[in-house]
Amino acid sequence: MKLGHFIRRTSRKSVIDGLQHISKYYIPKKQLLSSANPLDKNAKSAISNHANAAKAFTIRNHDFRTYLAASSVAHMLDGWMYLSNSINSLLSGDEGASIHLAYYAELRSAMSILATEGLGVFDKKHFGAFDGDHCEIFKYHRRDYNKGATHQFVWTAMDKWASSAYKPTSSILKLFKVRGKNFYELTEYFHPSVAASNLLSERTIKKWLKDWCFDIKSYKADREGRNEVSYRPQRIKNFDKNVDFKTIISSINSFWNVLSPSGGDKYTLLDSYLLRKLFQTLHQELQSRGLTTQTYSESVRNAFEQYGISDQTLFRFLDATPPYNNDHSIFQLANIKETTPLSIIARASLLLRISVGMVSQLCSEANLEIKDLNFVWENYGIDNGFWAVGESPTSFNSLWNDISISIEELNLDLADTSHSYDMHSIFHRNPEHVRYLSQINRASLWGLDF
Repeated sequence: MKLGHFIRRTSRKSVIDGLQHISKYYIPKKQLLSSANPLDKNAKSAISNHANAAKAFTIRNHDFRTYLAASSVAHMLDGWMYLSNSINSLLSGDEGASIHLAYYAELRSAMSILATEGLGVFDKKHFGAFDGDHCEIFKYHRRDYNKGATHQFVWTAMDKWASSAYKPTSSILKLFKVRGKNFYELTEYFHPSVAASNLLSERTIKKWLKDWCFDIKSYKADREGRNEVSYRPQRIKNFDKNVDFKTIISSINSFWNVLSPSGGDKYTLLDSYLLRKLFQTLHQELQSRGLTTQTYSESVRNAFEQYGISDQTLFRFLDATPPYNNDHSIFQLANIKETTPLSIIARASLLLRISVGMVSQLCSEANLEIKDLNFVWENYGIDNGFWAVGESPTSFNSLWNDISISIEELNLDLADTSHSYDMHSIFHRNPEHVRYLSQINRASLWGLDF
């Protein structure tokens, strides 16, 4: 079976069933997996043994499904942690480690997305969950066996998934919200032809997804560069150059701002920028096909006013009217198709925003609430230093408060031209604020929406 057909057959519903099984049997025990699940200890070996007809070893279908459901959450959280460690490495002056870790943030985000859609990624052998309580192993023919290696397979699978007319099975437009309305609802009134609007919008967002997987796609070509970072001495030349910490901190501050929460909208500013990009692309497409006579501004207003929303500041932003006519730096950096720390961090951040949304959508469809997984968030928050034992926040949005203060203080510091901007000086002046700056995985928690 070819990979494209295999991916088309994978079932999100099967993963939802797995999550409902977890909810019924494992969550009451504060577990995501049964200790009896063969995939719990050595998943790669278990998959190989299951695929080997000569061995009397079988993984039950519900073990596959529950593993996929649990791994979608875990890969997402791990991806954000890799991103946090990437930023921490960059703030420590280690650009090579930062690149390496940001790449893995991107990879784990993609693996989380694929898991929500019924595809488990391993090395050489992978598995899909299908409708009808059925799971299968996928592997390439012997002559193409290396195509199944994790990194290459993830990109190929993401490309097939994003290019499929049948995927995703649940609308990706519903992941994003502005003023409490998701993109599916907003595109419904952007243009009278709902089918055309939704189809073009889905296609646009799936293109973004492939763009943000650039480093996974380029893994083979960029491997030499990453190997240079991993295996060759980095402090052997360029002693007249120092890391530009002022630019780095300024960029990271801007990443934080675009990921900030506001009420029910989990990533308010980021989703507003994405909506503007979506509406601009959608209007150009409809106009080029002769499907609309409305101006762009009329379409934007129509999308919101149908819901009784008449926010003139928002409309000016979506119209890109000055002072709202500049693109955010996270998109500018993400569009730099080079292996640099900030460009990969930007792409990983954008991809992780999608993986948080898809995990949230999966949990919602399985009738879970955020509080049902408090044991997961509690463990994650304590281990990452977000709060002390017994002091978990009543709302994850409050995790932004410390960050907001730190960004404001650091921006004031950067604006003072009398200061030195080597890392020792910056840290000496702002030790607590710099420490908070690398905890970008806080955004994984306030992004949860179910």
